[in-house]
Amino acid sequence: MSSGETIVATSPKEDEEYLVAFTQAMISSVPLVLKAVMQLGILELLSESSAQLSPTQITSRLAIKNPDAAVTIDRMLRCLASYAFLSCTLAQDKAGRPERLYGVGPRSKYLVTDQGKNMVQWLIFILDKVSLSGWFHLKDAVIKGEGDPFKLANGASVYDYSGIDPEFNHSFNIAMKCASTQYMGKIMESYQGFENARTVVDVGGGIGECLKLILSKHPHLRGKNFDLPYVVKEGLSYPGLEHVAGSFADDPIPKGDALLVKWQFHGFGDEFGLQLLKKCCAALPVSGKVVVIDPISPEYPGTDLVTRTTFTSDMIMLGMTPGGKDRTLKEIEVMARAAGFGAMKVACRAFNMWVLELYKTS
Repeated sequence: MSSGETIVATSPKEDEEYLVAFTQAMISSVPLVLKAVMQLGILELLSESSAQLSPTQITSRLAIKNPDAAVTIDRMLRCLASYAFLSCTLAQDKAGRPERLYGVGPRSKYLVTDQGKNMVQWLIFILDKVSLSGWFHLKDAVIKGEGDPFKLANGASVYDYSGIDPEFNHSFNIAMKCASTQYMGKIMESYQGFENARTVVDVGGGIGECLKLILSKHPHLRGKNFDLPYVVKEGLSYPGLEHVAGSFADDPIPKGDALLVKWQFHGFGDEFGLQLLKKCCAALPVSGKVVVIDPISPEYPGTDLVTRTTFTSDMIMLGMTPGGKDRTLKEIEVMARAAGFGAMKVACRAFNMWVLELYKTS
């Protein structure tokens, strides 16, 4: 009897309901396998190959000496192929035995593109053992309320920990750079909000990747990248770009007629967000504005891809940041008005990131 003739004791509806629940119990294996495949160089090898490769060919080209590696790699790759990260063709080897050949799949586009424009470093950072450690304390954070999960696991918030662990800090900065390149690249294709500005200040701008993109499109601008000393120490060098070391909590924000606040609100609690906006308001002229780039949570938990991604992002904030969360438009508007802003405008959306403009006057 072939597999196609097998008597199935469960209905399609039962299969979907039970197996989806069953898969969720094991879903963590998929991104972890994907991370290992990238770190081994397999995904890059497949992307550069003109033909699909067998696991034996992969181990040979990567000079892996372990005699059992091909079998292990085959098991890993067939799993990723079932999630469309890879393509797969069933063939036969020289002995007539079934053999799978692998290539890149439709979901690998952003995992094999040019360095600095892909999600590789973001995935590696999110799946770092330090980043993951907080999830084992989520229950304690809910019950005891004595800190966010990351801090309970590591003794410091993710931002303070970055200051004492150079390797983690480097991984964090590179992940932010790669993600920024992708989002800001799409936003700058259509957003014209910096055309009439003279000085743009990126508040918490990391190593300056976003300002570099803005200045490349608007060379008349002067850019100031404001972030912590150990962050701007790794800052990019670019014409018109100045790095300013400082702390949100202790130092005034450099003055400019346009302030970029990207991925800051969702990384902190309401009190911090309000104080940050007040400082932004003080750094602006009357005609100035703040450009906010953040995920925006809908009021209703729909099942569309943008909504699901936003709520998943919110869980990362829950697990890794001190009070961070993805807010609704209303929540941001209330905070902005409390900080002294008179009007808010929705400018555009790229993927799951929204661009909002806050003005001092109505």
